[in-house]
Amino acid sequence: MSNTEYANNKEVNSRECLRLKEAGFDAIDAAILRELAADARIPRAELSRRVGLSAPSVADRVRRLEDVGIITGYGARIDPARLGYGLTILIRARPLPGEMHNMIEAIRETPQIVACDRVSGDDCFVARAHVRDVAEMEAVIDRIVPFGATNSSVVQSSPIEERLVEL
Repeated sequence: MSNTEYANNKEVNSRECLRLKEAGFDAIDAAILRELAADARIPRAELSRRVGLSAPSVADRVRRLEDVGIITGYGARIDPARLGYGLTILIRARPLPGEMHNMIEAIRETPQIVACDRVSGDDCFVARAHVRDVAEMEAVIDRIVPFGATNSSVVQSSPIEERLVEL
């Protein structure tokens, strides 16, 4: 899409443009982010063509987005199941009094746990782990249980994979 097409696109309405300007970037920056989120390996020349700017202008914008911390990195999406990790589990955890630090360390030191969020509500943490089987799931949970209560669920499917926030 060219600059004009992005500006006229219904996705980039006046409300969205105002929000983008308040955040310190414009509709072209948003277009660059969308393209990079879809394919981080896109050649700069192709990215330039898609957003309607010269390659040096796009390079400057990408560098600025990196410098201000909007773009924090680039990486490959890896399918854990193809590596033998057939189960994805969510572990909700609530530490015992005085065990918060120990629970955090146990979570950090468990390599099967690939993400963890501190949350509000009944639980303090929700962790995502990839394991090969139920025995490994039990071993992962057993590393956390000494420091508090856990509740786990097996992910059956992921109708929405991680995606770019609304720009």
